[in-house]
Amino acid sequence: MKKVFMGVLLTGLIFIVGCNEDFDYENEEVAAIVRGEEITIGELRFLYPDKKALDNLDGTIKATLAIQEAKKMDLDVSEEMKEIEGANVYPEEANNSETAKNIRQFAHTQAAKFGMEPEEYYKEYTEKTREISFYVVGYIEEMIGEADDKAFTEQANKLLDDLVEENRDEINIRIQ
Repeated sequence: MKKVFMGVLLTGLIFIVGCNEDFDYENEEVAAIVRGEEITIGELRFLYPDKKALDNLDGTIKATLAIQEAKKMDLDVSEEMKEIEGANVYPEEANNSETAKNIRQFAHTQAAKFGMEPEEYYKEYTEKTREISFYVVGYIEEMIGEADDKAFTEQANKLLDDLVEENRDEINIRIQ
C-alpha cells in the first residue's frame, strides 16, 4: 500500500507543471510558521511552479505537521529511502514520451530559478519529495493502519485535517 500511495503522491507532485511567471516574493520570506518551524517561499518554489506555490501552502502545512509528528514517534524512513535510491532518474533527451517531456520541462523551469542544472534539480527534488512522502505515509499508517481503498484515503485526509485543526493556534500563515 505504501508504494502505491507514494507513487500517486510523487506523480502528482511531478505533474504540477506550469510556466515560470513573475513572483512577487523573495525566497527568504516566511510563508508560514508551523509549531515554530518556518516554511519559506523558497521551499515552496523548490517544490512547485511559482504560479502554484502559494496554492500548495495548506498541503505543505499538513505535511510539515505530519513530519513533525512522525519524528516525535521516532519513525525512521532511512531504510525506505535507501530502497528506492536512484529511482526516477532524469529522463534522457532521446526519451520522447509525454512523461519524460513533462519531467524535463518541469526540471528545466525549476532549476533555472535556483541556478541549478535540470538533472541536479530533479535529483534533489525527487529526494526531497520522497522523504516528505515517506514521513507523511509513515505517520498516517501509524495512526490508522494500512489499507488500499477509498476509505483509507478519506481517513488519511481526515487525519491530516484534524491535525491542522488541533494545531491551529501554532500555525501562523504570513503570506496570502
